[in-house]
Order: sequence, then C-alpha cells, then structure tokens
Amino acid sequence: MLSLHEITKSFSATEILHGVSITVGDKKIVGLLGPNGAGKTTIMRIITGFLTPTTGEVLWHNKPIDTTKPDYKRMIGYLPENNPLYGWMTTGEYLDYIFKLKTNENNLGEVRRVCEQCGLTEVIHKKIEILSKGYKQRVGLASALLGDPQLLVLDEPTSGLDPNQIIEIRTLIQKLSKEKSVILSTHILPEAKALCNDLVIINRGMIVLEDSVAHVKNLEKKFVELTA
Repeated sequence: MLSLHEITKSFSATEILHGVSITVGDKKIVGLLGPNGAGKTTIMRIITGFLTPTTGEVLWHNKPIDTTKPDYKRMIGYLPENNPLYGWMTTGEYLDYIFKLKTNENNLGEVRRVCEQCGLTEVIHKKIEILSKGYKQRVGLASALLGDPQLLVLDEPTSGLDPNQIIEIRTLIQKLSKEKSVILSTHILPEAKALCNDLVIINRGMIVLEDSVAHVKNLEKKFVELTA
C-alpha cells in the first residue's frame, strides 16, 4: 500500500535519515523499532505529511504521491506520541471538531461510529479531562479513525498505560488491522512481537533490519546487536 523509497531528511547541515526504504503492506501491522533518536518519529512525520523528505519518494500503491495534498492526508489517520486533546471538551465535541477540521463537514453519525469502534460510547458526553489515560488514548485512536482512513500511523500507542490498558489498546489495534494497514512505533519488544506482522529496526537514521516477525529469531538479542 505505502512505501518509502530512499528517503533522506536533513535539518540544516545534519542528515537525520539516510536512504530509508520501508513497505507497509495491505492490512498489515508494521512495527518500527529503534532507540531514542534513531529517526522513528521523523519517518512517521514524513509519512503523514508533516515533514517533506529532502530526497526520495513516498509511494502510494507504487505511485509517487505528494504527502502535503489534502486528498492524501484524508487517507491517513495519525496518533502522535503526545496525544493532543482538548480536556475542556467532551469526547463527542472533540471528535466532532476534529472531523470538521478533516473534512469541513458535520456528521454526528461518523462520531458515533468511531466511538462504538473504540469503546467510547459510554463517555461520549464526558469531558476528556476527567477520563483515564486509557480512555484518552482511545479518544486519540478514534480521532485518527475519523473519515475511515486506509492507513493508521501510531507513535508509541501504549506509552504510559497500565498493563490492563495496554492489553485493551493492543486488542483494539489488532481488530482495526483487519480492515486497515497500520504502522506503529514502539520501544517495547514483546509488544512488537505480539502485535506486528513485520518489523523494521532503525538505528542512527538507517534501516538495519526489515523482515517478518516469523523470520526474526530472538528479537531481543537481535535488537541489541543491531542498535549497539
């Protein structure tokens, strides 16, 4: 579905990404792993159009695409690591507001759909500021699902959650992947093995491994070797 081809990204005179190529298959979960500062978030911001590559191409179904165009952005659902929510709004108000920003339309049916999908119906009229961290993360996922995007980009989707909340969010992501492609970053190796079909390990701005989970033996040892 989506591919990055020989992507580089420089800030001033410093090159952050060095010839990165990644493929996200249809209805697959791809895990992006790497130490802090490896370039994971930069890759995700390029995929979502927040940053443009210095060189290289983003391909959609094998065709180059301009990631800054609104038509492309509507095909992407993005949950950043620091989930930006407006606590003074209710869940329903926030999702309605985000949907209007995405589409310039008003559709309460779409808000109800994503609330049902993410288990938020019972808190649709509650202010976000009183919700638990797990529910807040569900609100972030629901906002990413507005407009029924084809690709979900999730940056550390279980960060800061307790064990029960982690299981809930993982289960929800697995359910969503039956209909959508997903690329997610995580620093939790067991989570990557449990959730993902394919793994990409990045270190110092370069891809050092891209393979299916089934083919990667002893991921913990491999990760340490490749990111040392």
